[in-house]
Amino acid sequence: MILYLDWAATASPDEEIYREALEWSLKYPGNPSSQHELGTEAKERLEEDRARCARVLRCPADRLFFTSGGSESNNLVLLSRLADRNPGRMIISSLEHPSLSEPQELMKKKGAEVKLLKPETNGILSPEKLARLLDKNTRMVSLMAVHNETGAIQPIDELVRTVRTFEREEGSRPIHFHSDMVQAPGKISLDLEASGLDSASFSAHKLRGPKGAGLLYLKKDQAVLYRGGGQEKGIRPGTESLFNSHAMALSLEKWGNPWAREASDFLLSQLKGMEKVVFNPPARREEPEHFAPSIFNISLPPLPGEVLQRILNEEGFAVSTGSACSSNKKSRTQGMLSMGVDEKTAHCSIRISLGPTTGRDELARFTATLKKISQDYVF
Repeated sequence: MILYLDWAATASPDEEIYREALEWSLKYPGNPSSQHELGTEAKERLEEDRARCARVLRCPADRLFFTSGGSESNNLVLLSRLADRNPGRMIISSLEHPSLSEPQELMKKKGAEVKLLKPETNGILSPEKLARLLDKNTRMVSLMAVHNETGAIQPIDELVRTVRTFEREEGSRPIHFHSDMVQAPGKISLDLEASGLDSASFSAHKLRGPKGAGLLYLKKDQAVLYRGGGQEKGIRPGTESLFNSHAMALSLEKWGNPWAREASDFLLSQLKGMEKVVFNPPARREEPEHFAPSIFNISLPPLPGEVLQRILNEEGFAVSTGSACSSNKKSRTQGMLSMGVDEKTAHCSIRISLGPTTGRDELARFTATLKKISQDYVF
């Protein structure tokens, strides 16, 4: 049986969530937009799910919009800037998921000035560097909360304060601050209302829910490029899915709070004991408090990451070589390269990501195998 260690790509499904969401959608089959009794019942249940999500994320329920996932939520926010005659300057980090890094290329073609904020060598984005990129033409800042490749936790609260201080002191137009928070639930505490964010994206499948279910938090309504039947206040038109809305609520309630660190602490201690293991970035080794406890990025140079992944798969362990949504080697390693990890080491990397059900005994078997690989293949 394969030990699944690729939870950052998608979490192992929670059967109870799927069953309960299916029962919910079958019990309330109406279209939430219909005016008859079945439609009204479905609408009430949809709003109940929205309120349940809001309690976990600590924000007003009417600020949450159901989407198909993180990628759609990110695109909804980013491409809405195309409705502005002057898209101005947009600042995004070099760590972003392809659903933000790729649309920004379209923004450039439409006249936006895009500035990249690179992290420090420890993987953390600097508020001081962000301040130097801000100007009165800045319209948007988009910075990921938890890096999907390395697990680096960004100081989002400080970064938001930097932008708000600039707005106040320089008298600039309001700057929209978006954060891709798909990797955040289950790893860090969340309080959207207190964060000062203008928008944030979430996805159920990172929380043991179904693929195709997501959320967008929007502090204020905004113009979007989508058009349709006006559902979700026109932000995301299309008939709502009660299966997805209920699964999203259940996933957040059951798995949205930070998990215990015992298994990850054990894995960290075992990896530290292997002299041939290189941590990406190196700060992951000695500064674990700055990283999601469930995500590890390591290399065994000169063994290529794809080769190491294949060997581990043959031994019964599922790991990845980076973001599952990246289509080429360059995009899979761009975050690490921007941290100063050398290209050879980056291309030798694998990502090990744990879930709330990953056990210490399973990890002991994995680390014993990894140690043997390092002895047999790395010279």
